[in-house]
Amino acid sequence: MEERTLDDFSGSGNMFEGSMLEGRCGYFDDRNSVEFFIPLPDEGGDGDEKYSGGLPSLFDSLLSGGFRRSGKFVYNAVCPGCKQCVPIRIPVRKFAFSKNQRHLLRRNSDIEMRVVTGAEDMITMEKADLFSRYMERHEKTEPFSRSKSLEVLFDMNGIEKFEKPFYPGTVNFDYRLDGKLVGVGIIDLGRTSLSSCYFYYDISADMMRRSLGTYSILKEIEYCAASGYDFYYLGYYISKCRAMSYKGRFLPHELLIDGVWKEQCEQNWDV
Repeated sequence: MEERTLDDFSGSGNMFEGSMLEGRCGYFDDRNSVEFFIPLPDEGGDGDEKYSGGLPSLFDSLLSGGFRRSGKFVYNAVCPGCKQCVPIRIPVRKFAFSKNQRHLLRRNSDIEMRVVTGAEDMITMEKADLFSRYMERHEKTEPFSRSKSLEVLFDMNGIEKFEKPFYPGTVNFDYRLDGKLVGVGIIDLGRTSLSSCYFYYDISADMMRRSLGTYSILKEIEYCAASGYDFYYLGYYISKCRAMSYKGRFLPHELLIDGVWKEQCEQNWDV
């Protein structure tokens, strides 16, 4: 694979080498994807020393450049001839909860959210079982065994053999109803930013009526505001993909277009 540097894409001045990875697009059946991957440095390593704010500040810079974490790596979609994957973030201090969003928060006020750190609490049999059910019914994949679910959760959280997360800012937001685990957000914390990596949840009929996916985003925005974060990153907004276009409903938000973050006060269907 071709060796590149982060300078080629973000202009951040960080010289970590990375690789281009090609494969089938996960959003459009008739397209291939090309992603630029770079490994995250170990905390306190060479990469950390290049940023006065340490690894969390480096992570903020990567998020601002359109990168997301996957396991031990961060990546950016650089597919030639296609710009459908547009990084999206919410400027927390400007975000305005709509009437319907406030109603959803009140309707789910009996759900408790707790921030969880440490591999032993981020990778559990309870979470593996929830993830298995989520993948089998929500994604309509082949049966997910508990061992396979554990393997995926280790990777998503950037953890090996129950050691600490590879990126120290990775945490879980656990959502419980009457003590039962009904949702888990895998979250990366920077110094001024929060990035939502993945959310899996109980897809039983009763819980589906609660719109847990939307609810979790609203709770995470609340957490950002209470904790002093400037930006909440939601990954990619893809206007022509139903599974990814819902992110445009959270207003105002910003889209990274041609290297510039541009504020949107209504959902943009043309990017």
